[in-house]
Amino acid sequence: MHLVGRRTKVTRYSLDNLLTGCAACHRWLTENPIEAYHWYEMVLGSGHMEILREKSRGILKTNEALRKEIAAHYREEVRKKEKNPDHVVVSWN
Repeated sequence: MHLVGRRTKVTRYSLDNLLTGCAACHRWLTENPIEAYHWYEMVLGSGHMEILREKSRGILKTNEALRKEIAAHYREEVRKKEKNPDHVVVSWN
C-alpha cells in the first residue's frame, strides 16, 4: 500500500512509500488516516516519515518514456534479487 497516495507521482514509484499488508489492514489504514499516520510513524520512525513528507512536496511529470524507464529499473532489480537473494533492491528514486 502507498503511504502517500498514488496521485503524488514523485513518491508513487519510491520504495520508501510502500508497505505490504492484507486487504483488511489496507482498508482500516485508508479509512483512518490520522491513526494510520501515527501507526506508520511508530513502525517506520519519524525520520522516515519526514523524508517521505519532503519527497512528496516535489513535482514529477511522467510520460510514457519515463514510466518505461521506471518499469525497466524495477524489472532489473527483480532479476538481481532472483539471482542473489541477498541483493538489496534499490528504489528508482
